[in-house]
Amino acid sequence: MEFKHLEVFVKLVENLSFSAAAEELNISQPTVSLHIKQLEEELDTPLFIRSTRELKITEEGTMLYREAKDLLQQRSALIDRFINPNQKVLRLGASTIPTGYILPFILSRFRKDHPNILVQVEEQNSYETIKRISARKVDAGIVGMKSDDENCEFKPIYQDEFVFITPNIPYYRALQQTKPDLKRLAQEPLIVRESGSAVKQNMELILASAHIPAESLHIITTINNIEVIKRLVAQGAGTSFISKIAVDDMIKRGELLAFSLENVPHRYRDLYLVWNKKITPPSYLREFLDCARLYKKPVGNQQPRRERRGLTPHE
Repeated sequence: MEFKHLEVFVKLVENLSFSAAAEELNISQPTVSLHIKQLEEELDTPLFIRSTRELKITEEGTMLYREAKDLLQQRSALIDRFINPNQKVLRLGASTIPTGYILPFILSRFRKDHPNILVQVEEQNSYETIKRISARKVDAGIVGMKSDDENCEFKPIYQDEFVFITPNIPYYRALQQTKPDLKRLAQEPLIVRESGSAVKQNMELILASAHIPAESLHIITTINNIEVIKRLVAQGAGTSFISKIAVDDMIKRGELLAFSLENVPHRYRDLYLVWNKKITPPSYLREFLDCARLYKKPVGNQQPRRERRGLTPHE
């Protein structure tokens, strides 16, 4: 198995399009197909279900994606360590929503003042990210849940809102007009995140608040990639509970419908800045923590609130 095979596989999972993956990798579409064919033959298992209309990832493909992503990140970190042995490296972990929608804003500001710091970002679910911070495999992170890990300190920096998303088709437009309650929405075919995901944990809390048992759900797909979930729902493959920040653009473009979860417990959750409180952080890590703490949820047209007080390592 070659790293190139895994790189192509990861890009195909994230795009669910041979042509889009080929364009992003700057290779031909037949080359993408060949790499995937060789990988499937070596592993002796199908990784995708192909049809004339869409491309779907198999359960085995989902398992491989998680491991391949982690392996490629470790490879990149190892190469950087040898190529730039004297460069200061800030290692960050983040779950899916913070990686895509919170961290870019924070890093753009941090990089302005620290252009010579090499920033490495690992995307894992919240549970795995907290474990890696506790074990000092990454320096800090942003996650969607707290744990009782004795090594970690958590600070809320953003209030996330959950919505229920569906394809924008006549059936769901009609359903939206009826203002359905949570029990009615929970009858629809669901695409959910994997175990260890804070998004899945919060979805379970939302359903439990309405006394909806997990075994009554019609779960059709489990996957750990938010972008894939959004595309699957837009294509009519199912519905999902998801962070509103992740789908705002698709809702505005009319690609998805969003059902508000008004008056539903756990509609909101905190996203947390987390770091290892058992170590004395270097100055650039303290400065990143200060920068991250400045991020606050915009309200209406307001800009994110900026607090003047700095963050001490054990605050």
